[in-house]
Amino acid sequence: MDQPPHGFLYNFWNSLHEPRFRDGVAKALTQGLVVNIDAIIDGLPRIHREGYSITHLSSFESGQTLLSCDISSDGNTVASGGIGLKPFICYVGTPLSVTSVESHSSTILDVRFQPGTNIFATASADTTVKLWDANKPAIALSKFVGHNWRVRSLDFHPLGRILCSSDAEGVIKAWDVNRQLLINSHTVGGSRVRFQPGNGSLLAVANRNVITILDPKNFMVINRLEGHVNDIESLCWDVSGRMIASVSEDSVRVWSLFKTGPCIYLYSLNKGRFNSIIFHPRYNDVLVIGGSECLEVLILEKTKISVARASNLSVTGLAATTAKSEYIASVSQQSDSVVNIWK
Repeated sequence: MDQPPHGFLYNFWNSLHEPRFRDGVAKALTQGLVVNIDAIIDGLPRIHREGYSITHLSSFESGQTLLSCDISSDGNTVASGGIGLKPFICYVGTPLSVTSVESHSSTILDVRFQPGTNIFATASADTTVKLWDANKPAIALSKFVGHNWRVRSLDFHPLGRILCSSDAEGVIKAWDVNRQLLINSHTVGGSRVRFQPGNGSLLAVANRNVITILDPKNFMVINRLEGHVNDIESLCWDVSGRMIASVSEDSVRVWSLFKTGPCIYLYSLNKGRFNSIIFHPRYNDVLVIGGSECLEVLILEKTKISVARASNLSVTGLAATTAKSEYIASVSQQSDSVVNIWK
């Protein structure tokens, strides 16, 4: 009996052993015909043909419930946090991980690395933002105080000097990281903030079920992306800064900043709940989404979305690096949550 191979080849093997492919090959052979392998491969799902799959590489046990994670620009370090109050740092390619000594006084809700460095920031329900050095994470480097409500999200400007944070009352604050000063504050509404890649000329802000595109210099509204029914749980930009992907508990939407009207792609979940979304670090037309019962890969084709399930794990946070390593990190909400590394 054939033994299935591992990794990406399993997808190819599994497809060839489907009855329609197996029977077609058998029929051709009995009739003395040449088997058209190209036609068989063309009939495979695109995710198998073009290698849009992800493989699990390693895991790091955290001993705490994790809600968010991020990967450093070089792909060597993953920082995460959650209900355990302390950042958990993993060093990819090694078995090493560490939990900070210092902690927040309440749940860590978001984690983001400063581009090009090993410095990362944590947003907490204790109303503060803290900066940490992933190489020396025992004690926080600094703390930013000024929010009156739990800080739900944060992000660094691509050039690294500015950090934006948003709280549960819709107040967005901009901080100068080098001088550790508050430089701007505005009530625009929003629970998730993400800067446009590249020059950071736009800031995407998710407020309930609407994404607002702002000019971060003055918080003027540039555009509004409407269509979600439920609150948006996560959003991300593609590397070009031309598209945004967002996820609510029951649907994924992809938006183009250069096209008017509704979203350009829509994918609905029939079971479970979506929590997080990222663009694949290698393919700009592939999304990775995490949910309460799945880790899925979505391929954005011209007229449809193709789906492949990568894992049945519960995923609460996702991150990816566009560095040469092209790693993906995921965290989950189990009490003994692990950080998983994929590629």
